Amino acid sequence: MPASSTVRRVWALDAPELTVDCSILMLGTGGQEDTIPSPSFLVEHAEGLLLFDTSLATSGAGDPAAAYGPLADAFKISIPEHCRLDRQLESIGCKTSDVRRIVLSHMHFDHTGGLDLFPHAEGFIGAGELRYARTPSSLDAGFFREEDIAAAGKIAWNEVPAGYDHDMFGDGSVVLLSLHGHTPGTLGLKVRLPDESTLVLTSDAAHKRANVEATTGMPFDVDRLNKNASLQKVKLLRTQPGTTVWISHDPRDWADFRPDNGEITSAAELNRAAAQA
Repeated sequence: MPASSTVRRVWALDAPELTVDCSILMLGTGGQEDTIPSPSFLVEHAEGLLLFDTSLATSGAGDPAAAYGPLADAFKISIPEHCRLDRQLESIGCKTSDVRRIVLSHMHFDHTGGLDLFPHAEGFIGAGELRYARTPSSLDAGFFREEDIAAAGKIAWNEVPAGYDHDMFGDGSVVLLSLHGHTPGTLGLKVRLPDESTLVLTSDAAHKRANVEATTGMPFDVDRLNKNASLQKVKLLRTQPGTTVWISHDPRDWADFRPDNGEITSAAELNRAAAQA
């Protein structure tokens, strides 16, 4: 089997949303609100399905306060019924039990809400991330949800050391990127699509394109020095030919790169989505 055929497709699953002041997303900004997606990405590989991040809790669909209490109003959380992670998987013909591997970028609540759906999966997480989530600093303690930490405790995790990029299947098609700094174990994902182009998913190593362009983080980064180094790493990845860097929370990237059906097999589909945006 040619190496390039091992990733068959990627789905950008339709995303719940949060609405926040821009000052939360980037230092030195503020005064207006941004509505940002909270996505999950499903990767189909010859070795099975892999899910990158799990978005917001299905129990909050239609009534975010039922899952998030005061956070629902503070972040103006919106979880339409069709954006439930389990229903997103069903819409493309999958069940939660079909997902064999979970890659968690970090433990903030907008990435961990669906962990309870995957106790059977093999997990991959940045070193120290789960330990930090249980005893966070006061800086970002409000971003961790006890229910998600409990769900994470039922998953068998493999830890990815800081500074190490892990080739998931040994064929170069799916690589876990160490992008720590936002939290101690923040991870990104690099995927080689069937047409040999590369898709990089940054998660919260950056929140907006401007973070990368200015090498400037956000107020709740726990390690400013390593966060800046991770932003520089993302900036370098953007210079590689045939590479698309998708900043998960950036509404422009969501609008520009996501095809209508969410299914991605080539750079042409990413470019076509951008042209139509």
